Amino acid sequence: MDLSLVQKQIIKRLAEGEFFSGRQLAEELSVSRASVWNYFKALETEGFEFHAVKGKGTRLKYPIELLDKEKIAAHLSVNKQHWLETLEVLDVCPSTNQHLAQKNSLQKAPNGSACMAEMQTLGRGRLGKTWVSPYGQNIYISFVWNFKNGISALSGLSLACGVAVCRALKTLGLQGHGLKWPNDILWQGKKMGGILVEIQGESQGGYAAIIGIGINYKMNSQASNDIDQPWVDVCQAYGEPVGRNKLAAELMREVLGVLSGYENDGLTPYVKPWNDYDCYSGKAVNIISGKTIEKGVAKGIAEHGELQLLKPNGEMKLVMSGEVSLRLSED
Repeated sequence: MDLSLVQKQIIKRLAEGEFFSGRQLAEELSVSRASVWNYFKALETEGFEFHAVKGKGTRLKYPIELLDKEKIAAHLSVNKQHWLETLEVLDVCPSTNQHLAQKNSLQKAPNGSACMAEMQTLGRGRLGKTWVSPYGQNIYISFVWNFKNGISALSGLSLACGVAVCRALKTLGLQGHGLKWPNDILWQGKKMGGILVEIQGESQGGYAAIIGIGINYKMNSQASNDIDQPWVDVCQAYGEPVGRNKLAAELMREVLGVLSGYENDGLTPYVKPWNDYDCYSGKAVNIISGKTIEKGVAKGIAEHGELQLLKPNGEMKLVMSGEVSLRLSED
């Protein structure tokens, strides 16, 4: 979906949830009232929900806080606001990871370059799963960071970034959230977000990591119909609205803090914090790889990010993330 200029203007005008009549919008946008009606219908087909009341007009059923660099800057300390020089905010893109990867392949991006989008049309999670990405309802943000060390040194990067996300949520006052190996953010057992790290480059010229983070912020029921597991969004978890731009600023602060030191420090400083946030520690789990299921008890992560699985025979096995899934055992 590509939004037209008029569609963007309509969304921006209605974002705060106020009623506008067809006549008001037609006059402001210099289009006919019939055209306004057609724009609404087109937006509805793309997942926007409107509420019309006779005599009052039409509004968005659920107000949205649009991404705004100035509002993000207001939540960053003065010495961190230079990060916004490399922050790109898009209306719609296939995925923020893909957008940054394409740009970086054409011209090497400065460390810390970031991209956010109101909506993704081809958002992806781990193992090729679709990441539901409706307009203005969640956080989709990606970062680029260039590394000189070998690719093996980046194996735990998504885990370290998971700690950063949890710290950002904690800073905003959230409790009850944690991590599921290797890259999920949970709240009371329900999925709140995820991390996808993709690597570009060759050993001779170093590697660029593209770190994508998706956080359910305030998602309506229509958008959530395509999610195949229990989920929760930030505003549900808090029990009240939380600033979307404020959350974006906290994520930038914590994630870029991790990335700036990862070349030298690696995963080591984040192993204990990750294990402290581990939602599955001490629980019976299944490790699923294709049609193979291996049972055991999750015992946190090892020094290089492997899952420590205590098997029924007492053996401790280290499981690499790869093409495996972790599930709680129902036995």
